Amino acid sequence: MNIEPCFNLKLRQADRVLTSHYNAYLNECGIKVTQFSVLRSLWYLQRCSQQALEKALLVDQATLTRSLKPLIREGYIARTPDTADRRVMLCSLTDSGKALFKLAEKQWQLAQKSVEEKLGPEVIEQLLGASSALIDMKPVHS
Repeated sequence: MNIEPCFNLKLRQADRVLTSHYNAYLNECGIKVTQFSVLRSLWYLQRCSQQALEKALLVDQATLTRSLKPLIREGYIARTPDTADRRVMLCSLTDSGKALFKLAEKQWQLAQKSVEEKLGPEVIEQLLGASSALIDMKPVHS
């Protein structure tokens, strides 16, 4: 009997393994890879709206809020009203957030290197290509 593989299940399983791998490296910084992704996005985007952050991370509002809450509570991210539209809240890294990012980035680099060593350049290239192709499937208006 030949059972057709479920692409979604396989990718979710792989994501769980990869997430655990990165979390193990980031654990000493007290953050998870989802939070690191927020810090890293804000490092490059600098000051931006939560909506812009959602778009950059390809997450919904609830998911972003779960990642933001502890980072805001611990003082790593500041939320301030936009002077042009006070209904819009802008997010930015605080000085302690920048310091945390720099520390966590070192651990992230170690995790990256470990994945590269385990998978090899050919698989990494395939992984990045397949990931980009899947991301391109995202509907424009969602």
